[in-house]
Amino acid sequence: MAEQLAIYRRYRASTFGELRGQDPIAKTLRRAVADGRLGHGLLFVGPRGTGKTSTARIVAKALNCLAPADGEPCGSCTACIAIRDGATFDVVESNAATSNRIDDVREDLIPLITNPPTDLKRKVLILDEVHRFTNDAWDALLKWLEEPPPGIVFIFCTTDPSRIRPAILSRLQRFDFRPIAQDEIAGKLTEILKTEKRNAEPEAIALLARLADGGMRDAESMLDQLLSSGVDPLRAADVEELLGLPSAEHIVKLAVAMLDADAPAGLAILSEFELRGRDPHVVADHLTDLIRRALHAALAAGGSVPADASRLPAGLTLGGEPGAPLPLAGRDRADLLRLAHALRRLESGRGDADLRLGLELLLLGTLTPTTPTTTAPLVASAAPVLAPAAPAAPAAPAAPAASTASTAAPVSSAAAAAPAMKATRTPRAATPSTSTPPAAPASDEWTRMLAAADPATKPLIADARPAFADGVLTLLYSVSKSFMRQRAEGRRDRIEAIAAQVYGAGVQVKFLEQDVDTALREVWTDA
Repeated sequence: MAEQLAIYRRYRASTFGELRGQDPIAKTLRRAVADGRLGHGLLFVGPRGTGKTSTARIVAKALNCLAPADGEPCGSCTACIAIRDGATFDVVESNAATSNRIDDVREDLIPLITNPPTDLKRKVLILDEVHRFTNDAWDALLKWLEEPPPGIVFIFCTTDPSRIRPAILSRLQRFDFRPIAQDEIAGKLTEILKTEKRNAEPEAIALLARLADGGMRDAESMLDQLLSSGVDPLRAADVEELLGLPSAEHIVKLAVAMLDADAPAGLAILSEFELRGRDPHVVADHLTDLIRRALHAALAAGGSVPADASRLPAGLTLGGEPGAPLPLAGRDRADLLRLAHALRRLESGRGDADLRLGLELLLLGTLTPTTPTTTAPLVASAAPVLAPAAPAAPAAPAAPAASTASTAAPVSSAAAAAPAMKATRTPRAATPSTSTPPAAPASDEWTRMLAAADPATKPLIADARPAFADGVLTLLYSVSKSFMRQRAEGRRDRIEAIAAQVYGAGVQVKFLEQDVDTALREVWTDA
């Protein structure tokens, strides 16, 4: 059985004219080849799947083509065919991810550099992921970049140019490949489907183009996987199911639940995602994308999300045909901004379990400012840990009566929570903007506890911010100290024994990480 090439290999661009989304680069390189002004060292920079290695191959063809037309390779001469089939030793591709040491350069690359071309007019050395080269390997190559042998062209490809030494960068012509626009990706996928005699709904193609995140190869690989399923025509729901994505319908319902403070409905959706194995990071990404596009729609409409897409600029529709009803229609921009800020904070550097917990906390602690009684318990529960460590102001005379009333009548506790939350919102200017806990004056008890800690325990608690109340010692860690928090939890018994010596017998120790609670508190105080 003949080998079936992947779609991204079968439909790879073979001429400058076939390159998608990189017109300025294609035009510059074609003109440089036609005029004989192409440098001996090129650097292609850009995200994965944007055409860097494909362009390098096209350059190799254009330099060696026997019948070029204004810098374009013909694709049918012996040189073009040999390069296409990998049947020549004069065009060599190497990956620095696996061959990046000085020995690899000396044994493999330098012999290729020093020997003149054998079959073709020019020798082309294509090196991918060159940011993985060691400094010694670059030193070995530097001499040949300064004084290259005649007839050789170096083409370096990388996704991270910041890791390449300035001495190397200064000797190369740099070309920056940009992420490919969604309409370009969708157009290419449509052409592939037509050639393959397969069908797909426009919504499915648009979803694939969006999921590719600017990478043509990613889009083609996903399409290849979907076509292998045999589904025809391909619908957006099929894309979501076959790729293991949360459905758009459920993402919209989750956003509505968060905005409406409908915790039961939102938790049910999160539970379904978990049962179906949906990645919480993907859920958060799709939720953030929905809110972002809704914000664009609200901005275009002047305050809130409009009811139909015909009022929006091109490219800002939230799905469906132009004129279809929009999800989140009528939502206020301020509510959407609060949810967007909270999601951004939750996604920053958190693991799967923490992110899932964070999404649940966003549901339990409503973001809607018109329902303070729901938010107050969550914010109040974080207040003892998150409040500044300065001495508290004297209580108002009416406070004891309010406390007594709340004990006697449960209904009064909700009413008392609202003023407490309002007081939390007042000192907004004093709240630090960073995710690091503010420095607190060390109490005598905490100083004595650090002094009593053994050498193995002290480093685990030294960076925490302590708060003691009602027999519970809470240690608050910043996100950057998450590893220390985990290690400290592993020595809970030892830390509680030390705390008992200082704070008294029976003290309990809790370990918290600041970011989730702080995010909810800051989102509310931004209202």
